[in-house]
Amino acid sequence: MSSRFLVGMIVASCAWFASAGVQAQKPRVVVMDFTGSGGPTARGQVIRALRDRVIFERQSAATEVLASRGAKVTSVEGRSAIARGLSLDYVLWGRVRGRGNSARAEIHIAGPRGKEIAARRAGPPGQAKGNERIRKATRTLLAEAIKVAPPAQAAAAAEAVVVPEIRITLGGEPESVKKVEQVAKAEKAKKEPEPAEAEKREQKESPEEREPRSSDTAPGPVVAIFGGAGGRARHVKINVDDGAGGTATREYKSGVYLDIVFRLELRPLARNDKKGLRGLALEADADFGVGLETTTQGSSARLDTKAWRILGQLGYFHSFGKNEIGGLAGIGFDALDIEDNGTLPSIRYLFLRVGPAYRYLFIERTLYLRVDAGFRWPFSYGELAETFGDAKGFGFDAGLMLGGQLDVGFSYAIRVSSDLFLPKFSAFPEGMLPGRPAAAQGKDGTDVAINFHAMVGWSF
Repeated sequence: MSSRFLVGMIVASCAWFASAGVQAQKPRVVVMDFTGSGGPTARGQVIRALRDRVIFERQSAATEVLASRGAKVTSVEGRSAIARGLSLDYVLWGRVRGRGNSARAEIHIAGPRGKEIAARRAGPPGQAKGNERIRKATRTLLAEAIKVAPPAQAAAAAEAVVVPEIRITLGGEPESVKKVEQVAKAEKAKKEPEPAEAEKREQKESPEEREPRSSDTAPGPVVAIFGGAGGRARHVKINVDDGAGGTATREYKSGVYLDIVFRLELRPLARNDKKGLRGLALEADADFGVGLETTTQGSSARLDTKAWRILGQLGYFHSFGKNEIGGLAGIGFDALDIEDNGTLPSIRYLFLRVGPAYRYLFIERTLYLRVDAGFRWPFSYGELAETFGDAKGFGFDAGLMLGGQLDVGFSYAIRVSSDLFLPKFSAFPEGMLPGRPAAAQGKDGTDVAINFHAMVGWSF
């Protein structure tokens, strides 16, 4: 084999390795903040997806560039200033819209001139499948960006690598071979830094550029506050001893009256890293009647009447797919205050409520259907027991609610429900009736109400 052919092969091999090193040059990028609930989690997944594919620039350096120019990353001018100031190939930024299962991360990537190249939506952040979708979308964005706008440094390096003219001398090593070897070594050094340097870079890397640990994403509440109005109708029927061994019935019919309602839904650990804690729920309901008018049997006299209720509950919901199933337990108070009369006393129940609840998400949290049912055990009947005898019994309730939450925070709900109490009265001691208006020996009774409410509110 001639020396001329051997030297030619060496030169060609060196040139190929130099070119390969240039092609493998990693682009330089910066990942800016992701706004919205769950933004830090989404940003961490973007960084994780690109960890072995790019060279990261510190976010704090990009923030300083923006501050010096008085610009924002959402503007072309701001992104262009970052790319020029830090010699970057790409700038990534984004935001998270929605909450819970409906949350989606919007990931944007721009080139060195600040113009957006492509964007993707994926999620929800914080969930295993959602995080995987975010990483996949990020890698797809980087591939599109490289195809549309190849990294400037790699392109410039490729232009600078020129295979020199081959000149063969027999007295020593050709100068052209030395030049090619130098280029190849330089490109290899850029591609693979020394282990010690890589370790130092990892140690000096800003916490902002590392993937957030579980402690970096603090638990946060999800709160929904509602207010609204609707109608309520109540029918109370008490059976008493008529004094002749028979039964007399005393009734109260409210008719439909205006009911003002307030509702609070709180998921205090909805964004906790431990999925098992996210279902903890706190709920509170309160309402009061407006414009009630009460008349006694056989009289046209109008009695001052007030009606109000409050219920606070603690529970848990387990989520699987579009379904949420769980239960709630709490304490409630239901009051119907009637001015003293000879027919019925004021009615006040203090009760314990326990029951299951189920929610189906039709369009994530934009539209859902919720079903509630509960068992009520009153442990205080107030004046009802003082007028008709010691009372015991139980009650039930059931409700159907259609509602939803929009990405901007607006929430709505339409609810239809009913509640029922079934008191039973025991005899007064020694058969003596108390000296109270409307006192009589009670037997049993029914107290049923039907409710319809429309509510609007805001979620955080």
